[in-house]
Amino acid sequence: MPVFAVRGMDGQVGIVAARNKVDAVERLDEFANFEGCPIRELPDVMLLLDVDDDGEMALRHLGEEMEGSIRRFAYPLLERLARSGQFEDQELTRKAVRAERERVRRKGTAQPLTGRGREIKQQTDLPSSLIRKYEQQVTRAMLRRQNVPSDPRKRH
Repeated sequence: MPVFAVRGMDGQVGIVAARNKVDAVERLDEFANFEGCPIRELPDVMLLLDVDDDGEMALRHLGEEMEGSIRRFAYPLLERLARSGQFEDQELTRKAVRAERERVRRKGTAQPLTGRGREIKQQTDLPSSLIRKYEQQVTRAMLRRQNVPSDPRKRH
């Protein structure tokens, strides 16, 4: 299963194994709404986790290729600063971090199909793709209850 990195608007990066990009955004909704955010499949995944004395897991290392892929995709301003040899300058680094947090904007995405779906979207901030799936499931269930033929030519 492919692994995707999704760059959030606040600078966070969600990493998830998913069937496709839509599935990745839907699965990451457990943490935050990444809908409309830049997404890329990672060519390599390698992590080293550790457990501390309190039993909490912590990320200790990213694989070199994975870290490079994420930096180039999610943090190009910081990557450019590192390549210029100025990464040690704390003021420049902080400035680049602030710029990275403000750089990403959401792309337009398909909205829910119904007025009620749009209300749910406003109230819950669920990804539109999930709401659209629920809308379609409800519609199919309603049509089944009303014994509406699935073939549109047989409906009249």
